[in-house]
Amino acid sequence: MNFCCETTENYNSDLNYNYIVEQLGKAPILSTCNTRELARVMPRISIKRVDSNELLYSAGSPAENTFFIIEGSVKLQSGKRKLKEINNGFIGEEAAIGNPKYIADAKTEKNTEVLVIPREVLTKLLHQKPDLKNEFYSSLLDHLNNTTYEIGQDLSGSPGNQQSDGDLFKTAGWIMAIIVPALVLIGGSSIGLDWVSRLFTAIFSSVIVMWVFRLSAEFVPSILAVLALVFLGIAPVSVVLSGFTSGSFFMALSVFGLAVVLTTSGITYRFVLTALKYVPNSRLGYALSLFLTGFLLTPVFPSANGRVSITAPLLTDMVDVLSYKPRGKAATQMAAAAFAGVSLFSGAFISSKAINFVVFGLLPIQVRDQFNWGYWAFASAIFIVVMFALYLLISALMYRSDEAPKLSKAQLNAQLKLLGPVSNREWAALIGILLFIVGIVTSSVHKIETPWIGLVVLYVFLALGTLSKKEFQREINWPFLIYLGGLIGLVKTMSYIGLDQWIGTRLMWMGNYMRENFLIFVLLLAVSIALVRIIIPNNATVVIFSTVFIPIAQVSGVNPWVIGFIILTLSDGWFMPYQCTYFVQFLEMTKKQNIYDKKSILVFNAYSNLARLAAVYLSIPYWRLLGIL
Repeated sequence: MNFCCETTENYNSDLNYNYIVEQLGKAPILSTCNTRELARVMPRISIKRVDSNELLYSAGSPAENTFFIIEGSVKLQSGKRKLKEINNGFIGEEAAIGNPKYIADAKTEKNTEVLVIPREVLTKLLHQKPDLKNEFYSSLLDHLNNTTYEIGQDLSGSPGNQQSDGDLFKTAGWIMAIIVPALVLIGGSSIGLDWVSRLFTAIFSSVIVMWVFRLSAEFVPSILAVLALVFLGIAPVSVVLSGFTSGSFFMALSVFGLAVVLTTSGITYRFVLTALKYVPNSRLGYALSLFLTGFLLTPVFPSANGRVSITAPLLTDMVDVLSYKPRGKAATQMAAAAFAGVSLFSGAFISSKAINFVVFGLLPIQVRDQFNWGYWAFASAIFIVVMFALYLLISALMYRSDEAPKLSKAQLNAQLKLLGPVSNREWAALIGILLFIVGIVTSSVHKIETPWIGLVVLYVFLALGTLSKKEFQREINWPFLIYLGGLIGLVKTMSYIGLDQWIGTRLMWMGNYMRENFLIFVLLLAVSIALVRIIIPNNATVVIFSTVFIPIAQVSGVNPWVIGFIILTLSDGWFMPYQCTYFVQFLEMTKKQNIYDKKSILVFNAYSNLARLAAVYLSIPYWRLLGIL
């Protein structure tokens, strides 16, 4: 093989991908990895050709890469003492085992060609295959010839033990978690709350403070609420624990199981690779593809959690394939697109959320006859167009940067070649998701509710071994399910003690504005919903406001569907993660990859809340044109 007279590094060209795939198959430690795992890391691996008598790395320098010798020879030495000469296999294992710096010098004995595997790639691979770390460690010890070295020591020093701002924030949170409930118990009677309602509100306020200040994992306050409600006898145990027997709980369990099969089988990764071959090669094109995927799922999946379970794996795979910088603007733009696609249009289709059918049931029969699936979507058309335009505007303004996707058709073809033919497990995952979708679409025929359709698919996966016992135990997000079950129990308890009716009666005064000045009414409604959503979940908020204002609309000459649509749309808005269960799910499903900036997503969501209100106002002339307002 010919080499240049200087040390050079050749980044992956179209001709190199197949060569890299071939060499990865020869790497002994990686022989236990399946083709899907190798396909994920292949785009980040490059070929490096080094002349004779050149340093590949030196002792004490940052351990950023591990190298696999394809051809040539490398001498490891400590000072002037030669440790070992290596002609084949891995060197620089310090990067693989997490050591911050290289321990020895690596110098080529002759012209040498190596694969360069970055530390972040190995970290991702070791997360999937933790046993590989021991093999890299054994390889490193063998190279050192049993010489004693301190491995794993951080030579850069450790930060001082100064109290961080996060500690002060949590301290303030714990103080608030004690003071706020006490104030509710003392002052609640002055606003007409009875003793039981004050006890419930005190417990709920403490839980909310714990969520807002992130004093613990989200499910821990849910357990606290359940225990307090049961011990104080505020509601029967069957009511407090009703969330754990609800359809929503089993729906979430089913979609988590479905998501595990989709991701571990590799079918989502194959889908992403195939789809990217036809998507325009631009940041906007890739973001729009994720956004439109979520949008097209919205009228099909009557659960935002279900839509998140499909788009979240697609997001992580796409960011991985495109080699976007973790937590950079490009990766965060993709995350915003994925979440916006599944969440911004839930009110625009009657079939997008179960609560939409509750509102539909509250409408007068003649209005229900008019607003079938098609006319509901038609009446939402301007809202959909405006929200799409505002999404594009917000995304363009927030995520402007020069970062470009690192992707070529040759890379995609090489990765697909490495994956090989579709496996039996991938076919099972594909058939499962198709059965789930068909079951949902045909629910009006067989009358089986969505949660039980999902549970049937989950059972089939478990019975056939497509979802193993180990995966069911480790990969299902049980903390989120505990959080969800406790939250539903809180809502059921609130209804049991009549607190929702108490809130509803204090909103009646807004009916005058509905009759006299509809524009002001919409603004008051938006503010009221935003305030109520601080303490009450989305679905309960919809029920409270709909039961109050839909009857008022009937006697005020306002089409009740308009009121129901506005309530559905505005109640979907949120500011803190605890207010939105499917955003918490989105965080949980993507947190291991740590690919986007969470604070930026929260800012994006705040702008989206304003966009919802703007889209509602811009829809008013259209509704008047249709004669429904």
